[in-house]
Amino acid sequence: MLNLPVGWQTLLPVVLVIAFIKWIFTPPAELRHLPRAPILPLLWSYARGEVEDVRIKRLLLPFANERGEGVVLVYALGRWIVHVLDHQIAKNLSENVSLWPKEEPPDDLLLWRFVGKTNVILSNGEAWVRHSHVVKSALNRNLPIHEFVSLAKMLFKKMGDGGLIRWDDYTMRFALDAVGSTALGHNFRAIEDDHSPFVKEYNEVMDGISNALYIVFPKLEKWFPRKEVITKIDKLSGNFLKILNHKKENKGNDMITYMLEEPGMTDEEYRDNMVVFFIAGHDTTAGAMSSFVYYLAKHPELQKRAREEVLAALENDEPNLTNLRKMNFVQACIRESLRINTPITYMVPRASEHPASLKASNGKIYDLPPRTSVILNITSIHHNENYWPDAGSFVPERFMGKSEKDESRIDASLWLPFALGPRQCPARNFAMYELRTLAAMLLKSYEWTLPAKSPHMDYPKNGFSPFALSLPRDMDIHFTKRK
Repeated sequence: MLNLPVGWQTLLPVVLVIAFIKWIFTPPAELRHLPRAPILPLLWSYARGEVEDVRIKRLLLPFANERGEGVVLVYALGRWIVHVLDHQIAKNLSENVSLWPKEEPPDDLLLWRFVGKTNVILSNGEAWVRHSHVVKSALNRNLPIHEFVSLAKMLFKKMGDGGLIRWDDYTMRFALDAVGSTALGHNFRAIEDDHSPFVKEYNEVMDGISNALYIVFPKLEKWFPRKEVITKIDKLSGNFLKILNHKKENKGNDMITYMLEEPGMTDEEYRDNMVVFFIAGHDTTAGAMSSFVYYLAKHPELQKRAREEVLAALENDEPNLTNLRKMNFVQACIRESLRINTPITYMVPRASEHPASLKASNGKIYDLPPRTSVILNITSIHHNENYWPDAGSFVPERFMGKSEKDESRIDASLWLPFALGPRQCPARNFAMYELRTLAAMLLKSYEWTLPAKSPHMDYPKNGFSPFALSLPRDMDIHFTKRK
């Protein structure tokens, strides 16, 4: 036994722990030349369940704003991943889908057991071309603004004359019924039913997957499998298959019906795409609408301006394709909400089979070995002060004069809530019209404010998510019915 001084006997365990952490969390030699996020603050952030957007702004964003770096190396999901902070790198990476295909997800995370790997998000090559064609064809068949209007009326009936409302819960209900009726052809009855069994099962699965320890150390799923969570995931997956089988016999005006008309997809592929539609059309849309309402509550003068535009555009009509296009300021408020509290903080990793060089907009070049995991960090780009002066402030005027066909005011590679390039979200147009419809009807029917003692007073506080989503949690808003 070592005969050490008393002071050293006390310090030795600490020194050994630090040495072990350094050994475990030292990146591979071929990546050590890259700027690296500090490991101990990262681990502490993971351990205390810090939400993704806060961690990014605190630990990653300084590499872009203060050091001018285009990438930063981050330990996550049991390995080192390169996060892209520069819009030019993001643009080049997104446009070259052959050099930068989506990375094969690791089998360890239960996340992939639920989402699956044979969908439009994760597939590559010919499989992705096939999925993309089927999904886009289905989306182009229907832009159900009338359905959004009908669901908004149901939501307002539940809201009544207003009062203090848990708004993130209501946006989840609306978005879930919207994706159910328009994409899956299934009525979840989330707006009218406070105890929807499907919603309950989904939330239980998300809570199970969201265990921070298992997300940071995915190998734990193999060493200490969580059988109860796995059972819940498989049960929920089975429910999606039941919806699919029902749609085969009961056609409707929905995406799944239209997808079933395209030959060549297996039930597994349909199911995986259904889960992707459900998550993308439910969580992200709800988060975006929560943020929109929050920022207009914080800025009553902007809320007033948006309402005046809506009343002038609608007159006595309900929202439709024509009058929604007249609401440029409302559109700008939605776009700024999507920028400042982006529902998806970063995209699924990509990896090249060949050595690659990433060139930033300031000329810096980063050389990567083959099979390096690379992530497009949307939140970092949306809060880069070089692109967005006073990036933490809500300024819808950034987007004024910018139409869907006119990118002259803002470089398209700077605003990317739906990603970039050929693989950007195929439902982006669908989502924007859903948001615009509910926003217009809400502005016409209600006024709202943030409660005086709201925990969200300084900024929207998002909940923890295994999907790296930024979704406001427990957000109460005071609504007043307009006469």
